[in-house]
Amino acid sequence: MQKLCGWVGKILKIDLSHHQIESLDTMAYAEKFLGGLGIGHKLYWDHAAWGADAFDERQPLIFMTGPLAATPAPSAPRLSICGKSPCIYPETFVSASLGGFFAAELKKAGFDGIMVLGRSDGAVTIHIEDGNVEIREAAQLWGLGNLKTHEVLKNELGKNVRILSIGPGGENRTRYGIIFTDVAGAASMGFGSVMGSKNLKAITVKGSGSVAIADPVRIKEIRKRFSEMTGAGYYNLFGNPILLPGMQVIKKAHCHGCPQGCWRTVQQGPSGAQDIRKCQTNLFYTLWDRKLHGAITEASFSAATLANDYGLCVMDLVQLMLWLDRCFAAGLLSEKDIGLPMAQMGSPEFFEALLRTICSRKGFGSVLAEGAIRASENVGGEAREIIRNMFTQTGRAVAYGPKVFVLSALIYALEPRPFITELHEVCEPLTKWGRWYTKTDEKSYMSTDVIRGIGAAFWGGEKSVDFSTYEGKARASSLIQNRQYIKESLVLCDFAWPVYDDASTKQHVGDPGMEGKLLSAVTGWDIDEAGLNGFAERIIALNRAILLREGRRGRQDDILPEFFFIERDEFIADVFGMHNPQLLLPGAGDDVISRRGKAVDREQFEKLLDDYYGLRGWDGKTGYLKKETLVSLGLTECIEPLGDKAI
Repeated sequence: MQKLCGWVGKILKIDLSHHQIESLDTMAYAEKFLGGLGIGHKLYWDHAAWGADAFDERQPLIFMTGPLAATPAPSAPRLSICGKSPCIYPETFVSASLGGFFAAELKKAGFDGIMVLGRSDGAVTIHIEDGNVEIREAAQLWGLGNLKTHEVLKNELGKNVRILSIGPGGENRTRYGIIFTDVAGAASMGFGSVMGSKNLKAITVKGSGSVAIADPVRIKEIRKRFSEMTGAGYYNLFGNPILLPGMQVIKKAHCHGCPQGCWRTVQQGPSGAQDIRKCQTNLFYTLWDRKLHGAITEASFSAATLANDYGLCVMDLVQLMLWLDRCFAAGLLSEKDIGLPMAQMGSPEFFEALLRTICSRKGFGSVLAEGAIRASENVGGEAREIIRNMFTQTGRAVAYGPKVFVLSALIYALEPRPFITELHEVCEPLTKWGRWYTKTDEKSYMSTDVIRGIGAAFWGGEKSVDFSTYEGKARASSLIQNRQYIKESLVLCDFAWPVYDDASTKQHVGDPGMEGKLLSAVTGWDIDEAGLNGFAERIIALNRAILLREGRRGRQDDILPEFFFIERDEFIADVFGMHNPQLLLPGAGDDVISRRGKAVDREQFEKLLDDYYGLRGWDGKTGYLKKETLVSLGLTECIEPLGDKAI
């Protein structure tokens, strides 16, 4: 029998309704769907309760590691979580991911993933330890915040136990409850609330095993090359943490197997309060904090701790508060309607009162617990129009959008919830280029020649980074999707992968084949960039099949919000806009263009769709899947269930 490398060979299948535990063979899935999100898609296709809502006990909630977790592969710590999301409008299949140590610990405990079905009669936890699995009563934990839950479980099981847990937001089925883990990792999309609907308070894991690797020498070589590319002189856009006024970094907070670290750091405020912060979690409350206090205070820092403790997604809370604030200012809602002191919005007291109201689902809290887009539908009228001019049709906020980056247009049109990893692949190299062109950062070596080299190597050609034309953008978008679906299947960290640029060479162009080399070294598979693209084509087609089966209407729903087609000057609050307020981008030759105030061209967008469908082998008129494409990808099981959506 051939030695298994990379994977450990088992996926847990747990039915909470009947307290049944069994295991599935990982390799029955991995040979076609790789790992992580890829296997998650196949498990969902095989086990979903089609037509049932996200909180139906029959719906699977899937937690998948990748073949690189718990190996020496650099920055492969993440866990892919997928299922039907109560957060998306309308509900449909999406995914989320989180960092930390849980994925590696699960592998060391003997499992590549977990699929949870059913609903327990009372509150429970699942405990996994070196191949053994228990479903334990957890009435004593129900009602606790995430921080206290982790404290209790660590006291019981030991400080090295790894935990996924939910707070009151998940227990009471708000639509945007998070799953919380160590180093302040959080998975969004309402999957914490799906856990709550199953009466599952936490999953704990301890493992003492190891994962076999095929070629340790080759992995050392790749790690060395990775360090050279991202080492001395490397311009890491996300290397320095975001600090609020008065805050200080105590130390870095690395995830498992991370050699370089990112923004994730332990920070301390003037009061002495400490917590781990990364990315927008430090910023989401600053708008109201500054408005109330005239400056950013420690209220912004404490808000993220409160949100994580109650178990609510900070990004969904931002959307909700923006909508609530605008409705109140326009006189569409009063303090009596809302039941909160709106004049104190920006204070820690207001924010905690908001969280309690939402999590209890009392009064107007029952409306707010539904999230911004559904709350706007409940109130109706102008309150609904406010949402339609702010968010996508599925209720998601816009960052790195297609009014600036044409490359993002197809991603926003085709994905109910665009991966932030897809959007980061677009924005990161171009933000570095913007900082080089505007001379706002002497560290940036991302010249126009370098960005064109990256376009040629990663995005299908130099035309991909000529923003005076739509030419080459469909090809680039499809390659970006391919790479990010593979990244979510391996499952690699977004702050480290892919390595677009290389600090160690004069050309500064990275290596698009590095992920394949790493996978080969870990598993023993002979696979290159083209081979990974083959996996991606299959996984993306299966994703499309899932969405079509859940009600997506093909091209009819592959649309952009109307405001993307309207030319108007807008404040761009994402990283690109902060560093490059004129929204400058490379054009043809030596030209540089500005996307400020521009819009997506409607006719060109339709042509992008035509090109994209052609590249994928989908039907151009309907956006449905062609039977011949499904057969060529080994997805014949999708044909009959899709009915007339497979043509």
